[in-house]
Amino acid sequence: MFGKHTYEEIMSQGEAWQQSLLHAEREIDMIKEIITKPWPEVVFTGCGSTYYLSLTAASRWQEITGIYARGVPGSEAWLYPKSIYIDSAPLLIAISRSGTTTETLRAIQVYKEHYKLDPIVISCYPESDMMVQSRYPLLAAGGQERSVAQTRSFSSMLLMTHYLTWVAAKQDNEQTNQLIKLPETFEKLISKYEGQMKDLAQNHSLQKYVFLGSGINYGIACEAMLKMKEMSLTVSEPFHFMEYRHGPKSMVAEDTLIIGLIHDATRHEEMKVLSEMKDYGATIMAVTESADGITADYIVEMDSGIDVMYRGPLYLPTLQLLAYYRAIEKGLDPDNPTNLTTVVELND
Repeated sequence: MFGKHTYEEIMSQGEAWQQSLLHAEREIDMIKEIITKPWPEVVFTGCGSTYYLSLTAASRWQEITGIYARGVPGSEAWLYPKSIYIDSAPLLIAISRSGTTTETLRAIQVYKEHYKLDPIVISCYPESDMMVQSRYPLLAAGGQERSVAQTRSFSSMLLMTHYLTWVAAKQDNEQTNQLIKLPETFEKLISKYEGQMKDLAQNHSLQKYVFLGSGINYGIACEAMLKMKEMSLTVSEPFHFMEYRHGPKSMVAEDTLIIGLIHDATRHEEMKVLSEMKDYGATIMAVTESADGITADYIVEMDSGIDVMYRGPLYLPTLQLLAYYRAIEKGLDPDNPTNLTTVVELND
């Protein structure tokens, strides 16, 4: 059966999030000593999916804690550290599903050699090099996978960055309660919208997929794009909402599906972009907390009651299913994407 592992991993994310949160609560004390220090800057790093995760994590970290934060590719932090780091020692948070990604390991090595500090590391595999060699490991306990394309690993590690941000900001238990609500909301979402994603994926008239997200949602839009590209070999691109007007909209036609990840605070401006693209002939899908006032061909309404700052993982499952079913419709195996392997390890 094509895509057996990918499908199971998408559908099991609620359980994975529960496991990851329970483990984090048991292990967080050893990280509190470093994460609550007055850092001048926080740098998140990863490769591929975890680079996109880093973009979202950094944006959210800065907005909630007030501490400057950036997400950078592991290769840039390894090869061009002078363009990444400032003189004052930043906190590095390195993210890798396998814990063995070469560029991320080398970025950690450069950081350690320069600052004589240990980073916080997030992975799904406790015995990996990255986790064993760090004083501050945080395990996404439910995120292990057999498939190549990241699904539950990504959302579980994203959830761990949510948890770290909550601890760093010294927020009250209300935020923890919001995180605990995520698994239950996932089950409702996946049950309600799986059929719609399957039907949409079978629409052969749609050949170009565009994912729009801004602020904390931009990295998630990038990850959704990557899933579509990896699994189904479909032409797909991510953009910030407003940037899409500045040139890229010239590609919009009747073969274009535009998926907007709506942010609560800027939904009015983002919906104007989607409305404009509809006028150019695109099919529009909106992923939003509330469908009130939303006009689109397809609407995924989360209706979670969870603050936008902690809602990130909920944007992903329906879009992962869309990529999965698109691959199946094209006769491709989502478990084994073309030219890809589970881990990227470079030879010396």
